[in-house]
Amino acid sequence: MAPTNIQDVANAARVSKSTVSRVLSGNYEYMREETRIRVEQAIQELNFRPSSVARSMTSRRTHTAAMLISDVANPFYAEVIHGVEAQAFKNGYDIFLCNTNYDVERGLALIRSLIDKRVDGVLVMSSSMSDEWLSELENNSVPVVALDWTVNLSGKNINTIQVEFSTGINAAVNHLVNLGHKNFAHISGPLNLRTSQTRRDNFFQALNNHNIPPESVIVVEGNLEMGGGRQAALQLLNLPKMPTAIFAANDLTAIGAINELRSRGIRIPEDISIVGLDDIWLARETDPPLTTVALPSREIGDMAMALLLKSLESNENGNGFVQTAEVVQTSLVIRRSTASPSRA
Repeated sequence: MAPTNIQDVANAARVSKSTVSRVLSGNYEYMREETRIRVEQAIQELNFRPSSVARSMTSRRTHTAAMLISDVANPFYAEVIHGVEAQAFKNGYDIFLCNTNYDVERGLALIRSLIDKRVDGVLVMSSSMSDEWLSELENNSVPVVALDWTVNLSGKNINTIQVEFSTGINAAVNHLVNLGHKNFAHISGPLNLRTSQTRRDNFFQALNNHNIPPESVIVVEGNLEMGGGRQAALQLLNLPKMPTAIFAANDLTAIGAINELRSRGIRIPEDISIVGLDDIWLARETDPPLTTVALPSREIGDMAMALLLKSLESNENGNGFVQTAEVVQTSLVIRRSTASPSRA
């Protein structure tokens, strides 16, 4: 038996195919109420499901969007994805999830593939993004929402969500200084990434507010993964004098460092305090639970998809594009991985 098509619905409701299309798209202007009800009853009785391809030909939308993330294994992105998908599902959108693996060239190849697939918009949530990505999307008139990025382009069809790292990082440094710490180390992310530079620079500025010069800080470059945190901890263990406090670029790095230090007999926080950034669920489950600078990850995902939908709606209605730059705040969550150095 052939599947029900739009002509079957039109015949059952005794209307034209164009009238059925108008009902499906929610365009009821100048339509009699009894006609709309008759069409909706026919759709229900025939169990008609409109083809997404046919809808896209009519509306010029595919009702698909893409989300580029750096590392599908990072629990931070899992929370962001939850926020995006909840907003997308509510609005009838499917999401293509693309993992860049911190590779700029891979990300550019993915973007070109997504343009070929005619996605309606792209959420760039990857910390390894580049201006070239945004240029490619902008040149193809694809609306974009970029996380934690200062746009250097004309900004056409590009919205941004900026993370205010300074608030949470300042609170973390204040907390450590008030505990009595003076000797600090920072395990950064790859320093060719802007987001790693931003987190490092905010940490330095927060220390400078307490007259602790950045040059006194030991910086070890990690890779934003647990393995990188372990390797960085080994480098710190080989120093003539260990710092009393470590600020890590993200929670996975901090957890890796904790695991390595504890395996070597270093007590956390009695011998050394550690602070992370992100507040992933693992931060609550590690031993000891991790003090961290929290990002509202699910809220970021929800906000990003809402911004993208707003852009699409505005463009479709001919209202023009107004660039939006949302800001999300960070905060400090104090757990048991920090303590006074006097306990050593």
